[in-house]
Amino acid sequence: MKKIATFILLFLLVVGLTACNSKTPSDTSQNTVTYMKEFSYFPAYNNMQYQGLTQIDQSQTARYLIKNTTVDKVLTGYGDILKNDGWTLSWSYTKDKKPASLVAQKNNHTIALLPRQTNKDVLLMISGPK
Repeated sequence: MKKIATFILLFLLVVGLTACNSKTPSDTSQNTVTYMKEFSYFPAYNNMQYQGLTQIDQSQTARYLIKNTTVDKVLTGYGDILKNDGWTLSWSYTKDKKPASLVAQKNNHTIALLPRQTNKDVLLMISGPK
């Protein structure tokens, strides 16, 4: 838990130092990508159920529930969506080499994806600039 809290604080520091421009990408003619309401520049993942939003200064964290899946599947699938949309990915892994979290960067945007397995579902926190 301390590692996640440290990661979130470090991420918020990076986001706070990074200028952002919240525009929806204008060239989406090659792929049909749905962008999130909370982060208009960030692609959405299928079947996410919005749970809530926390805003601090210029940063925000949105929470989503994805039913009947695993952290592994969500991060791997989301990683594919992000790569296809031109995002650069930085992964962190568990001791058994499974994806634990993901930081995505594109242009001047940096977003952190922090999942948590809850029974058969995944609670996904997405943090980034407004």
